[in-house]
Amino acid sequence: MSDNPHIIEVTTQTFQSDVLEKSQEVPVLIDVWADWCQPCKAQLPILEKLATEYQGKFVVAKIDADREPALAQHLGVRSLPSLKLIFQGQLVKDFTGLQQESELRKVLDEVTMSPADRIKQQVDQLVEAGEAQQALDLLQQLLQQEPNNHNLRVMMTNILLRQGRIDDAKQVMATIPEDTLGLAQPKAKLGFYELAAELPERGELEELLGKDQENLNLIYQLAIHQVLDDEFEPALIALMSILRKDKQFDEGAAQKLMIQVFDLLGAGNPIAKQFRRQLFSFLH
Repeated sequence: MSDNPHIIEVTTQTFQSDVLEKSQEVPVLIDVWADWCQPCKAQLPILEKLATEYQGKFVVAKIDADREPALAQHLGVRSLPSLKLIFQGQLVKDFTGLQQESELRKVLDEVTMSPADRIKQQVDQLVEAGEAQQALDLLQQLLQQEPNNHNLRVMMTNILLRQGRIDDAKQVMATIPEDTLGLAQPKAKLGFYELAAELPERGELEELLGKDQENLNLIYQLAIHQVLDDEFEPALIALMSILRKDKQFDEGAAQKLMIQVFDLLGAGNPIAKQFRRQLFSFLH
């Protein structure tokens, strides 16, 4: 018996409640196994890892084929291990034999993803494929159905900023309540665009810096362009170098800009975490 709360043992008596009824709430991945089956033993650590990682978004229901032969036969099991994904009482996917983590993860993602996550994935795929306008059109259609879904407006703002459509982004952002989740990122990005509007072009700055490599103003200005080009780590390295040379540079401008980058990246970003620690150590 696993001590993982998202892995349960199922019998004929509990199949109705633990599998069919439970599958109305979350997907249930049935694992039909036997103690003598070596591939079954190899499958178990993969299932345990996924069950732990997904934190209750799905449940593993283990059925011992030797103890429950009638149930295994009812499920149409012909060889072991046998995995069956049930969602809302229906068979979604049937696997036979040892399955790789990547294959299971792909199928689980399809059934555990929230509607909001699905939209974000679709929008991200369109943007990455160079179809930003299609992504905006999709978001606009969804907003007509859900006019109070401000997360859609946050996604729209991010795309507009990425396209450099600053005025359009401002207009959309003005309609988003301040406490909307995810708004801090586009607001921070907009701040960088406004800063960059007053600066020379990146190429010009790089040329000037090549002739005057210790010029802190040029390093600072280039860091702003680097952020807009998603070169976050080089920008933060440059800003830390400014602080080490002149802690009070431009009334603390380098430190303030680093904090804006942290806001843009989000609290969980590993680069943000790394440089937050560096900044804290330096200041204290």
